[in-house]
Amino acid sequence: MNQDDTDSVHFAEAALLQALPVAAWIKDLQSCYIWVNPELGHLHGLSAEAFLGRSDADLLPDWLYEHIQFEELAVLATGQPRIAELELPYPGENARTLRCHRSCLYDEAGQLSGIAGFAVDISAEKQLRKELQTQINSQSSWLRAMKDHALISMMNRQGRFIYVSEQYGRLIGQSAKAMLGQSRAEFGLQPEGLSVGYYLTLAEQGTPVTLEFSGQRPDGSPYWARSLLIALKSAADAEQIFFELATDLTAEKMTASALNTVNDNLIELINKNTELIAQLEVVARTDPLTGLLNRRALYERARQEGDRAKRKRTPLSLIALDIDHFKKINDSYGHECGDQALVQLARWCAQALRSSDLMARTGGEEFIILLPDTDLEHALVIAERIRALVQNSKVVVEEGERHFSYTISQGVALVGAAESVQDAMIRADRALYRAKSEGRNRVCQASL
Repeated sequence: MNQDDTDSVHFAEAALLQALPVAAWIKDLQSCYIWVNPELGHLHGLSAEAFLGRSDADLLPDWLYEHIQFEELAVLATGQPRIAELELPYPGENARTLRCHRSCLYDEAGQLSGIAGFAVDISAEKQLRKELQTQINSQSSWLRAMKDHALISMMNRQGRFIYVSEQYGRLIGQSAKAMLGQSRAEFGLQPEGLSVGYYLTLAEQGTPVTLEFSGQRPDGSPYWARSLLIALKSAADAEQIFFELATDLTAEKMTASALNTVNDNLIELINKNTELIAQLEVVARTDPLTGLLNRRALYERARQEGDRAKRKRTPLSLIALDIDHFKKINDSYGHECGDQALVQLARWCAQALRSSDLMARTGGEEFIILLPDTDLEHALVIAERIRALVQNSKVVVEEGERHFSYTISQGVALVGAAESVQDAMIRADRALYRAKSEGRNRVCQASL
């Protein structure tokens, strides 16, 4: 292929991506946009050019930036494509639900070079499912009319069809009449991974079940679909019937396939000299021994929680925590047992904390716990609960043959209205050391 032909191919690919009916984008390893199509700009009410060279932190609200950052880090961490749903509010309109696809990009040398993604609006699909679930038992006129136009089937426990809409038959390239009395397996309508019988059993327990299946029509063309299975209520002596509402995913899957196909050629648009990320953000923010946040991540989250508390005028408390006589544990049982004591403390605290609370290891045996939406009185209760739990627990070592116990001291502070979280941490530390000087194994309230 000569240069003119190559340029023509690249021009065609660019035109295809610009014309995609879905929002699509490409980012470098610093999460900055290097290419977007007009649909992405339309989705956020911005021009496509406004995205280039900028990150989501510069363009989008904090909650949306944090969601996108989590999904992208998960893709980078696993190297696997990832699909996530996102509800996006619009002023004066109903919220839109997007299904976002993300995957890694690699250069010609096989080195990670960025992330590509696209988003499909599935708001109509979700609304239809919600309406179906509330109206299915009444067999309303809406449902009877939908049978003639939607992808619908009914089947028995053996997965044999007792009703098939014409649209459903058309999806898989079969006559709806010819499908009656036949099993799904005879037409290759098997879900990915598990049998149809497994999903029917789950649906019979009263919870709607979702499954995906794919195949080829008799003419060789592929199809993809996602189905919602619902067990219809029946008399005690009647055969259990299952209702299926399918959604045609063929166009969506074909779009994803087209995007993946042109990825190799789009690598030319990405800076080949971009260095790989030295370490993923999750590693940089996590204490390797306990799995808790480290000091760097704590200060970042503390700033965010402090800003949120002041903005929403909600209380924010914190606990400074330290293992009593930790050196004695290391000297008596060895450093491995000392490490086990730290790991076990993190687990015990997790039992006493809420999912919204944040715990970090800030030093050897030193920890900080952030308690959003918590006043001083409740923070003291939580600290006392943790203290009692640790005091009454044991660390088992050497395959259960030995065990030891220890206690902790804690200082508790409420972040003042005109105070930074870091200043409150200093007060909590002072209260912690007062607890130690007063005999350890206790909780002390910080002075103002």
